[in-house]
Amino acid sequence: MKERTIRIKDGEGWQGQERKLHFIAEMHTDAGICRKINQDACCVRIMEIGGHSLALAAVCDGVGGMQEGDFASRSTIQLLNNWFDYTVSRNLPGKNGEEIMAYLKTEIEDCIQKQNRLVYGYAKEKGIRTGTTLTLLIIADREYMTAQVGDSRAYRIGSRLRQLTEDQSVVAQEIKAGRLSAEEAKHDSRRNMILQCVGGAERLHIAYSAGRVRDDDIFFLCSDGFVHELSDREIEERMQPVLSEDRASIKQILMDTVSLIKARGEKDNITVVLVKVQER
Repeated sequence: MKERTIRIKDGEGWQGQERKLHFIAEMHTDAGICRKINQDACCVRIMEIGGHSLALAAVCDGVGGMQEGDFASRSTIQLLNNWFDYTVSRNLPGKNGEEIMAYLKTEIEDCIQKQNRLVYGYAKEKGIRTGTTLTLLIIADREYMTAQVGDSRAYRIGSRLRQLTEDQSVVAQEIKAGRLSAEEAKHDSRRNMILQCVGGAERLHIAYSAGRVRDDDIFFLCSDGFVHELSDREIEERMQPVLSEDRASIKQILMDTVSLIKARGEKDNITVVLVKVQER
């Protein structure tokens, strides 16, 4: 799984204003110390088109306890790759910033709902249950948006670490209701029980968040196997912007962090995608 950059010109040069941002991105996924099959899947895509800079990142985690979770996660990532590479690249030229985000929101909703129906129909036809979490991030110039299904996560590191998505899980619900502390949730027997997934039911509720992008922001997405054995402070220290100067250094940070997680005994698949924003 490699980062792909698409550059699309129009006529003599780039449309619109000079691009102000660019992205450095990397990802790493590992089956972990116990699993024979890696049911996680991820992608990162970067596009420069019509004077605009865009990045897409996504992490999927095939749901444990269901069959063919690897199919659900990988097919979802493939659909997103194809959508970004072909549909978005054809329809973005000529749109301004506000139009781009409105277009992307509509398209992402349609794309995920379509995938939910496809995976649900596939499972029903085979007489099985399958599904995957999905955490998606899209950045268009100075704006970002996340789309969330399940308990994979998106974070942002600027002046501090901030979780952008809310887990759709039993323990997150218990924490919100005040019946469970964050520390207790780490060891709760229900920590892997999620409330919904792509392909798990006919109807799907996608949670969104949005905000402004700042120079040197770092966004990273991960499956739940990445966070079980790390504290927020450790994540913040390892992912801080000053250490992530290029793709090679980012890749090394991700690999070293996953190695630490495995050394601490994490049994789940582990996946992380990092996107750093820089001004040209």
